[in-house]
Amino acid sequence: MKIIKTCFAMILMNLITISTLVSFASEYDVQPSDLVAEAAVLINEKSGQVLFDKNANTPMFPASTTKILTAIIILEDLPLDEVVTIDSKSPFAGGSSIALEPNEELNVEQLLYALIITSANDAAEALAIHHSGSIDAFAIEMNKRAAEIGAINSNFENPHGLPNPDHVTTAYDLAMIAKYAMKNDMFRKLVTTTRYEIPPTNLKKETRYLNSTNSFYQGMEGSTDLITIRGKKVPIAYEYVVGIKRGYTEEAMNCLVTSAEKDDKSYISVVLRSNGNSMYQDSRMLLDYGLFGLTTHVLKSKNDTIETVQLNNKRETKIPLIVENDVVVDLLEDIDPTSLTSKVTINSTINLPVTKGEVLGTLSYYNGENLLTSIPLVSLDDFAGEDLVNEITNYFSKNDRPLFSKSWFLFIFIRLAIAILLWRTVMTLIRLRGLKRKQKTKKRTNIA
Repeated sequence: MKIIKTCFAMILMNLITISTLVSFASEYDVQPSDLVAEAAVLINEKSGQVLFDKNANTPMFPASTTKILTAIIILEDLPLDEVVTIDSKSPFAGGSSIALEPNEELNVEQLLYALIITSANDAAEALAIHHSGSIDAFAIEMNKRAAEIGAINSNFENPHGLPNPDHVTTAYDLAMIAKYAMKNDMFRKLVTTTRYEIPPTNLKKETRYLNSTNSFYQGMEGSTDLITIRGKKVPIAYEYVVGIKRGYTEEAMNCLVTSAEKDDKSYISVVLRSNGNSMYQDSRMLLDYGLFGLTTHVLKSKNDTIETVQLNNKRETKIPLIVENDVVVDLLEDIDPTSLTSKVTINSTINLPVTKGEVLGTLSYYNGENLLTSIPLVSLDDFAGEDLVNEITNYFSKNDRPLFSKSWFLFIFIRLAIAILLWRTVMTLIRLRGLKRKQKTKKRTNIA
């Protein structure tokens, strides 16, 4: 049930009309033509609000950004200290690797660091086969999890992103997967680690030294290379970056999913099919736009009651609908948040029982005709069905009933009748027990 609710909420977010903010341009403003990437998106990592879109829903090859989904599945399903015995196929995956050998033993955590830091394809296949038994079976699980997260325009065929004509996703779907993954503390640790050592194993005497390939991190290869941001040459290294994953194949070209944080603001950018260091330039412009070009406003606080739904049942059940998290929107500085309009939409059919956290509607905010964000409204608590409810009990739950009426007398009469019936039953049982005792005593006297 929880998975269904999560899926519903995420798909709801995926149906949001993606639109850019309309107002006066700031110095951080970005236009689609400014980017080399063929597809890109910027979202608020907390709310999912789409702040920039360039072909965000166009299917593209994701290369190794695929490994974001692989990592979160493994993290959720397997313990980190579980030992993985390398199968006979994964060492020959091709592309980047950590030179695994058949029957070599590593634990899940070590393979995850190899997967994320050095983008090892052999580690990806080893984890997938250990998890599901085969690459094909793991791909089925990938597509299932992606749909639950809200990535409904994707199809994954392998755990690493090596070329496959049917292995596609979108910039928006990758942003949703990354947003979900960044809620996991261990995932955040993986994607912010730049160096890691895998000690000798049962088949390897040497320590494996892993170094991140993400030049956004200070001290990594390429981090001092220069890119052009708003007319100025600056190093690629970007202090606000906290992940996530880059990728490259000839078919996909350069792909990069990035998370950046400053103070209480956090954003995720995705660029697909960029060219060389342009993926860093594209991503930096998008992240600067979010971090410095927009103002975040909290419109509603976590657990605020937005609406109360009264069902047309005998109890006239009232269900408070709340938001489970703060409702935030990003706006350009000159836009007054009080000028936004809101709309509450309640599901057309609500049937008891209702469970706590069940999605029963949505709260949407608009800037003019542009939909900025749409948030699920959920039930505050559990609400049961109408068991044992009838016309009399429903009548006596009303505050406006008269003190004495036909229904009142009927209610009292029924209670008295039940009480008399119970009393007579008890008295009858007592008499029967008395008669049995007398009969037993009489029998003993006759025998004597």
